[in-house]
Amino acid sequence: MSETDDEAQTSREEDVLAYEIFFWIIHGMSDKGVVKVSELRKLYQKAVMKNRSIQYRSLQEMLKIVNKNLAQWQGWDAVLQDDRLTYVNLNEQKTFKANVASETERTLGVLKNALMYIFVATKPNSTHPGVTHEELMSYMEASMSTHPDHKLTSEHMELLTKQIAPNARADFIRKGYLAFTKAMNENEEEVFRYEWGPAALQTVDPVHLVQMFQKLTGVDATQLTEQLERAKELKAKQIGEVKVGIIFSVTNSKEFQFYFQRGAVLPTRGKQI
Repeated sequence: MSETDDEAQTSREEDVLAYEIFFWIIHGMSDKGVVKVSELRKLYQKAVMKNRSIQYRSLQEMLKIVNKNLAQWQGWDAVLQDDRLTYVNLNEQKTFKANVASETERTLGVLKNALMYIFVATKPNSTHPGVTHEELMSYMEASMSTHPDHKLTSEHMELLTKQIAPNARADFIRKGYLAFTKAMNENEEEVFRYEWGPAALQTVDPVHLVQMFQKLTGVDATQLTEQLERAKELKAKQIGEVKVGIIFSVTNSKEFQFYFQRGAVLPTRGKQI
């Protein structure tokens, strides 16, 4: 492996670790209102021990990167007290408390996280598009867990499977944000794969999610060129469909046609998340 290849691999592994630390802090603040540096150190050491060939930056340097992203994306400013990290919301000038997110906010966060991963991880030219059930659930569990083993409690896992599962009763399937397909692999085993559902394809801003992924992980933007181009194409299609819908509604209504001819600004349909 060349020096350039080594540097690229190190960069990718550091991006992954920064992403894990970022979400560890997000969920730690949501659940407990505080993050222990000792827990972050265990997370860091686990990554270092997993692949000794990677020359990671120090934990302190990694935290600087993550805290910069937290400040830029979340508006959070880190406050260190002994082994405890807490964060101040710069927009509201107050410290976070545990369980501040409403049920709706938590559900929306889970949905965004799932859609973001599916879009970024999907290989459009693959024979089997989308991501497998195992891949998605493994990612969701690792990104949502605040435990050193990256596992969710049985209670949290049960809640997650009510939202994401390969059946019509799962919340995100039922509401049209996710769609799934079933196929058989070479071992005659069922394989379920997830893609964006019709509701997501019509109303979710893919560019925002790719940009959010880049900001959260610190991944070099050049590594997301294909995903960003695909996101821009989908967003252009969404905007085109909204315009067609508006024109159709307007041209079939004398009252709207009157305002449209005079250049009135009409509201777009479909709130994007």
